[in-house]
Amino acid sequence: MDAVMSNKQIKHKKIMNVVKEKDLEGLNKRLKGIKGVAKTLETDINNGIDDDEKKIAQRRKNFGSNAYKKPPPEGFLRTTWRPLQEFAILNKLMNILAALILFLAATAVGSYVPSAHKSKEVMMDGHKIEVLRSARRRKISTSEIVVGDVVCLKMGDKVPADGLFLKGQNLQVEDGESADAVQVNEQNPFLFSGSQVVDGYGGCQMMVTTVGMKKKWCEIMSQHSHDGKSDEEEEIPTVENRVNQLIRSIRNKLALPVALIGSAVVLVRYFTGTTKDIDGNQEFIDGHTTHGDFFGSSVLKFVAAAFVTVVVAIPESLRLCVPLTVFYSKKRMMADMEMVSDLSGWEKMPFVTTICTDKTGTLSVNQMKVETFWVGKYRLVNEAYFSNVSDSLKNLLEEGIALNTSGSVRKSTTPTDKAILSWAVHDLEMDMGVKSTCKVVNLAAFDSQKKRSGVLMEREVDKTVHVHWKGEAEVILEMCSSYYDISGTTSEDLGAEQKAAFQRNIQVMKESSLQCIAFAHIEDQAADATTGDQTDGSRQTLKEDGLVLLALVGINDPSLPQMKSVVEDCQKAGIDVKMFTGNDVSMAKDIARGCGILTGTPNQEEGEVIKGEQFRVYSPNERNEKVDKIRVMENSSPDDKLLMVKTLKKRGHIVAVCGNATNGDAWAMIEADVGISMGIREGTGAGGIGVSSKKISDIVILDGNFASVLKVVRSSIGIYNNIQKFIQFQLTLNLATLAVFIISAIAAGEIPLNSSHVLWLNLIINTLAALALATEKPTEEQIRNRRPLNRGRKEKVPPLISMIMWRNILGQVVYQIAVVLVLLFEADSIFGIEYVTVRNSLIFNAFMLCQVFNEFNARNLENIKSVFKGIHRDIPFLLVIAVTICVQMVFVEFLLYHDRDYFERLELREWSICFGFAVISWPIDWIVKYIPVREKSDVDEA
Repeated sequence: MDAVMSNKQIKHKKIMNVVKEKDLEGLNKRLKGIKGVAKTLETDINNGIDDDEKKIAQRRKNFGSNAYKKPPPEGFLRTTWRPLQEFAILNKLMNILAALILFLAATAVGSYVPSAHKSKEVMMDGHKIEVLRSARRRKISTSEIVVGDVVCLKMGDKVPADGLFLKGQNLQVEDGESADAVQVNEQNPFLFSGSQVVDGYGGCQMMVTTVGMKKKWCEIMSQHSHDGKSDEEEEIPTVENRVNQLIRSIRNKLALPVALIGSAVVLVRYFTGTTKDIDGNQEFIDGHTTHGDFFGSSVLKFVAAAFVTVVVAIPESLRLCVPLTVFYSKKRMMADMEMVSDLSGWEKMPFVTTICTDKTGTLSVNQMKVETFWVGKYRLVNEAYFSNVSDSLKNLLEEGIALNTSGSVRKSTTPTDKAILSWAVHDLEMDMGVKSTCKVVNLAAFDSQKKRSGVLMEREVDKTVHVHWKGEAEVILEMCSSYYDISGTTSEDLGAEQKAAFQRNIQVMKESSLQCIAFAHIEDQAADATTGDQTDGSRQTLKEDGLVLLALVGINDPSLPQMKSVVEDCQKAGIDVKMFTGNDVSMAKDIARGCGILTGTPNQEEGEVIKGEQFRVYSPNERNEKVDKIRVMENSSPDDKLLMVKTLKKRGHIVAVCGNATNGDAWAMIEADVGISMGIREGTGAGGIGVSSKKISDIVILDGNFASVLKVVRSSIGIYNNIQKFIQFQLTLNLATLAVFIISAIAAGEIPLNSSHVLWLNLIINTLAALALATEKPTEEQIRNRRPLNRGRKEKVPPLISMIMWRNILGQVVYQIAVVLVLLFEADSIFGIEYVTVRNSLIFNAFMLCQVFNEFNARNLENIKSVFKGIHRDIPFLLVIAVTICVQMVFVEFLLYHDRDYFERLELREWSICFGFAVISWPIDWIVKYIPVREKSDVDEA
């Protein structure tokens, strides 16, 4: 039995490989065709598999289930051990009261909810599909499909597994590999999971050969998620990993050594008799101090405060800042712009150097409109001229437009066909009821290589058979030997002179940025309409030569009005914008000029336009040399787009690709550093961007507008800068606390901040500061001052802490140390503070308020301008600051008062002193920012 099962599995593996590789020869010769595969899988092509639960369970056991296996979650012990290893558990315990709610809100709401929403779309657990079992149709969940199942497909369905085409008419799918719908038939019987069925009738069916993680798409995505980047490419480290590395460095290299040194110094001072208690008496007297005196002395309080200070000095709050900032930014983008539903690729967007984008619907309005119309030698300016066209020619045009469009048999209509249909019905008042008087015998779906589509139809009234072709004007013109003039009664020969005249008309339209479509026709008297009833593939082919040209149509897809300024803003920010398009050179150039992608004069343009096939035949060295200058790639295939992205990355660029899988952008988006899906609300196909586009996307933009890409760049820079702002604030607090600790320990043998102080600093200041700085909105200055990334640098990303940040940090740290030391040693002489308890409260309060007011300084990392710029619009920031100050007042006046041995309530004068020290931090920051700092340039780091 085991040997039999092993033999079946071996045969099944061969079948999977043939389907995955689209090996038609292997299918027909080695596997003896689809019937041979069906025999191997014990499937009845007409009736499906047996509807027997035991047999189905056996199939599932032998060949697998149609479910996507998610990576197993980390075990409880591992997730517990990691924070213990990193010393984070101590800080988490101390922050539990204040940070728990915020952390849950930022992490759970910000991460879980989007992922839960996404999980409904990523895999097909809850979708239903119709299968044929025991000659009966039944709907089952896609996860219940097994190898050998016969699946019934209709328009709008997602192909649930890999398999082979069995039967049906004009089955077309959008699979992400081609720019247009792919015709599935006996010559191309291969179907893959995730493809969208956009056309098909006559009972389309497929036989499942591969399920679950063995499906082609799952293998690709699994490989991409684990090692999707080439071996030569070093992945950009995530901000979270960089923050964790920073925390470990501060803990190991700074916080722990300072705590040990400070504790050792105080112990030495204690046993040498230089430490004093709260009343000023010497604590250690040789021969008189008992064990009880030692344990009640300030030494142990100092050691406890030392290690609490160490915990605070480890910036664990940075772990909270990252998800909190991303959460607020995502919510703001979704609320303000109504265009982003996923933002997992934000970390690379601030460093993108090149954006490659599709044209239609991204740079253009995607609302195509017929602008010009030619019949024979005559250009019909408006619908009134159409009255001169003969009835016979009108009838032929009605048939060609009504029957030879994607909307004739598909629920989804391409923008081009939609424009032609709308123009024909509303402007020319054509009768689309011609569908009811004609019978479609055969369809030739749009071929992206030949750039045409055709229909073979029979008129009910006279049983004559006619062929209609529609497609790119030059292609259709070459298929014609005659043309109809405006009278439309008889055709005229299409000689060289007249063909040249038509070609000039086509060129004029293209130079005006019009897409030129031609209609042609011929009556096929030799065709037999009855062959259309057959379902075994022997359908009548469409005649392709000797056609009669009916008309030329010029369609306009205007650029979005603000696109030129958006592209200019990208270029000012150091982002090069490149356009992929299926249009030819003249039309592509005009569109690129209108968008600002090509600049300069037509005779001396900055940037090159190249054909996809030309780029493809370059040698690797030629591609590397030319790729930076190329701005437009016209007539580009999915392979050309992928090659462009790979070349750009080898040149050191960080690349984002805007598009969707249905336009053939899938592999380019996977290869890119950031894949951006465009136009879910206004996408193509049956319901917008397909499942495959969402799977491969790092960012999803709902409105499909390229202007939104710039907003995402700006918001991503804002997220990164907000994290840097909090890092600057956090490190100022950490370094100042450690410096005060070690200096006061050495100089005075005491520290003015005990464990209650430092815990309060960590609970309130860090948590609320993270909240305040996370809500900062991005500014125009941030995108202008962005620092593009290049893989050629030694540093793969700019440092989280720049030299400018270090300048700002050290300026405030020095000032805060000075404030604490002045109050520690000169509080009596300068301010008349006689009591140690009042002095301690004053030091703590002034130090605390300095941190609060330093949040204003952290709002602007580089600019010397006022720290209050735009503050009136930043209401959340002001509210958090107000709450922090109020909480601090309550803490000092009511909570610390219970520890009268160490603290005392402050009077109004003393509060004024504290606020005075805090306010001075603003002019200190203003002065410090005048100190010039030279950041490492790309040349220095290369």
